[in-house]
Amino acid sequence: MRIAMKLRIATAVVACVVLAGVAWVLTLSTPPAAQTARFAGFTNGVVGLAPVFSTLHTNYAATIQRWLQAGTNVAEFTITNQQNCAIWLYPVGRICTTEASSMSEDTPLLNAPNFSGIRLPPGQAATVQVAVLPPQTPWRLQFSYHRESCSDTFWNRVKTLPEFLRAVGTRTPVRAEMHTIESDLFER
Repeated sequence: MRIAMKLRIATAVVACVVLAGVAWVLTLSTPPAAQTARFAGFTNGVVGLAPVFSTLHTNYAATIQRWLQAGTNVAEFTITNQQNCAIWLYPVGRICTTEASSMSEDTPLLNAPNFSGIRLPPGQAATVQVAVLPPQTPWRLQFSYHRESCSDTFWNRVKTLPEFLRAVGTRTPVRAEMHTIESDLFER
């Protein structure tokens, strides 16, 4: 009788330790590695997503019209995925100035295959073409991305399970955390 009781207590202690370990693993999050956008040069670009982009908002239409009239100038950036999982670059970048009357203007990633953006597997690089009308003040380009679920391992799947179950139960999409990549400042 005493042995059975000790066995139950030991089993309960082991179960508590295992549950605490699983809870600890679920609370750990792998911080995203630093991403950089390296400027590769200016060139003339292809129209790409520009026609679709211009239909989304009247400001976008005006931007694309100015861009076409200015000769389809493109800034090319090389982005290498430093994450341990694939990332998706959003199909729209943002030109930002640093002046007192700062400006930010959305601009399409011209070589995105569609409005899902550009998918970059871990360790791979892509040259991203962005329609630019560089302002007369210093500016930088911001890219946004989200990480895939990183479900390449069992533990990563376990980490994302509660959020996935919550999304299924509430019939809402799984939240994609947005991250930003900034280029160097252009003094043009």
